[in-house]
Amino acid sequence: MEEEKRYPKGHFIGMGLAIGIPIGVPIGLALGNIALGPAMGLPLGMVLGIAMEKKYNKNPIESTEEEKTKKKKMCLVGILIGLIFFIGIVLTYFFMK
Repeated sequence: MEEEKRYPKGHFIGMGLAIGIPIGVPIGLALGNIALGPAMGLPLGMVLGIAMEKKYNKNPIESTEEEKTKKKKMCLVGILIGLIFFIGIVLTYFFMK
C-alpha cells in the first residue's frame, strides 16, 4: 500500500493563489481594467486552493513553535519593508509636485 504524502498546512492554498492570480490578469485585460483581473483571480485561486487542500492534504504537517516564530518574524520584516517602501513612494510623490 502506498504511503500517503503529507504537506505543510496551507501548501495547496498557496498553490491555488499562485494559479488564480495569473488567470485573473487576462480577464482584467479583456475587461479593460488590469487591476480588476488579479482582484478577481485572488478569490478564484483561494477557492481552488481550499478545495485542493481538503482533497489532497487531509493530514497536514503542523509547524513547530520555532517555525511559527520564524514565520512571524519574517512577516513583520516584510510588513516593515513594505511600509518603508510605501512611505518612500508617498514622499517622492509630494516632493516631486
